[in-house]
Amino acid sequence: MAQRVTRDDPRDDRARSRRWTRSNTIVALGVLGGLLSLWWVRVNIEPSVAVGVYRLDTVHPPLPRGTLVLLPVPASVQRWKSRWTPLLKPVAAVAGDTVCVEDAVLRIGHTTYGRVYREAGGSPLPQIQGCLTIEDGEVFVASKEDRSLDSRYFGPVPMREVRALVSPLWTR
Repeated sequence: MAQRVTRDDPRDDRARSRRWTRSNTIVALGVLGGLLSLWWVRVNIEPSVAVGVYRLDTVHPPLPRGTLVLLPVPASVQRWKSRWTPLLKPVAAVAGDTVCVEDAVLRIGHTTYGRVYREAGGSPLPQIQGCLTIEDGEVFVASKEDRSLDSRYFGPVPMREVRALVSPLWTR
């Protein structure tokens, strides 16, 4: 007569556990691979631009004001933002526009973009002082949201640094 394996047999649980782990590992690797292959999509959870899912496209200069762009975190502000998380920001000024920081407030033309903070996390923030004119081949990225880490702290961005044009797919 053949010996029956009962549910209480520990060998049965170990075998079932190994199959479950292998299956989950395979599924997880498949999902991760699928997400990484979506190089044209970006999820934004930062408050300077609406939370949501955005589509990334090729950059075609010149960029008009209001265009959303993706750019790497400049070295001067990597203390406050990881270089592995690119910035998603609107273009606020283009070649020929004047940008001013006076009395700790950013103004572009006649539009106020909010405060310019002197420090964050106990460390002094770099920032522009006075007025500057945006040159050809540069953009100034800025959000009107409070505490946006943008060009008010690292200055104009060379067009060659802009990695993608960004358009919303879903926002809340």
